[in-house]
Amino acid sequence: MRASTLSQPLAPRYTQPMNRIFSRQFVRYASVGVLNLTLSLTIFNFLIWITGVTRGIEITLFSIITFTIVVTHSFFWNKFHVFKDKDAAHREYMKFFVVSGATSLLNVGIISLLVNGIGAPDGLSERLWANIAVIITIPVAVLCNFLGYSFFVFGKSSRSFPPTEV
Repeated sequence: MRASTLSQPLAPRYTQPMNRIFSRQFVRYASVGVLNLTLSLTIFNFLIWITGVTRGIEITLFSIITFTIVVTHSFFWNKFHVFKDKDAAHREYMKFFVVSGATSLLNVGIISLLVNGIGAPDGLSERLWANIAVIITIPVAVLCNFLGYSFFVFGKSSRSFPPTEV
């Protein structure tokens, strides 16, 4: 290749999708997601630890308790840090809770199916399997919540999605 070809920027049709995927907003969202995951696994495992329960309806209840705490925590981080929205919080919180709740119902269903329906594979402890089930739902939650928050909760008519900020 010629040196001038290497020094030229990539064609816009190749760089624009990457800019959207790796936008500062999405990086902030991912950072909050890591914080939420840490909080979620800590609460979930704390509930398992204090009760000794690793399957049954209690696991579903633990998922609901964990969700309620983490979604409130997540709302404030997403509102002020990720989407930098300064509008009134009450209405947005309700929308945020609806989006997060719909995603959580899907995730709780997946967790219940894996933990209570399928059960831990031979050689895995039920505690480890419960945690694996939670981790399996992460990609679902990331995609559903980011899209829901971007369009439904914090979306502005002037904001395009995916964000193009670099």
